[in-house]
Amino acid sequence: MTTTLTLTPLTGRHAARIDTALEELLDPANHQSLRDALVDRKVLVVPGANPTVEQHIALATVFGAPEPPQPQNPRHPDNEFVCVFDSDEGYKADRWHADETFSDTPSSGAVLTIRVLPQVGGDTLWLDAEAAHDALSNGMRTLLSTRRARHEIAPGVAAEHPVVRHHPVSGRPCLFVNETFVRGIVNLPPVESEAILAMLLKHLARPDFAYRHRWEEGDVVVWDNRSTQHIAMADFVGRRVVHRVGFVAETFAA
Repeated sequence: MTTTLTLTPLTGRHAARIDTALEELLDPANHQSLRDALVDRKVLVVPGANPTVEQHIALATVFGAPEPPQPQNPRHPDNEFVCVFDSDEGYKADRWHADETFSDTPSSGAVLTIRVLPQVGGDTLWLDAEAAHDALSNGMRTLLSTRRARHEIAPGVAAEHPVVRHHPVSGRPCLFVNETFVRGIVNLPPVESEAILAMLLKHLARPDFAYRHRWEEGDVVVWDNRSTQHIAMADFVGRRVVHRVGFVAETFAA
């Protein structure tokens, strides 16, 4: 049975809370509405859903084909698609990034749930990379329209992507550079690349482009990796464990 999704915007630009039961969200009759909402709002929060591992994967499957974690990331002992990020194991994600941009085909998005909540802190922020693009001057948008950047996680593990990419569903442009993986703009002189990249990263980090999520027990957040970046604050006290399931959906054109 189709359910009308109850969406509450969390910022004026992106992110929305869904006050619909997880069981209803997993009903195939509601899947297209969920996919449309993700493209539109980019970040969807399902408060207190507390999914089982099976429900977690089922929710990711609404948006695309689940993908196993990158080889360097730890996996859940009972399921190869669930990535486990545990602060007790030294995990940090405290710089702005989109996932797997060092790959030719980065993840389309992911579903994250909190499993162990720290005593305080440990919020996650998501920025709207489409809004960041739209806020640039016409001249800068023109300059960037034909530029490409090198994304690298380790020597020999790298990819090149356009600095401006268009969402494969909405067609909207976004800034596709991040401070974690981008090493430079390859078709600019090095001095110009360094200066323009520094400006873009500072621009992307503007507070008005960001939604900040303060985790509560059992929260789930779904994000579109094609139009956002995220950062996990390392200001928490106590242990913090999150589980992530990535998915592959419509991919960028070359």
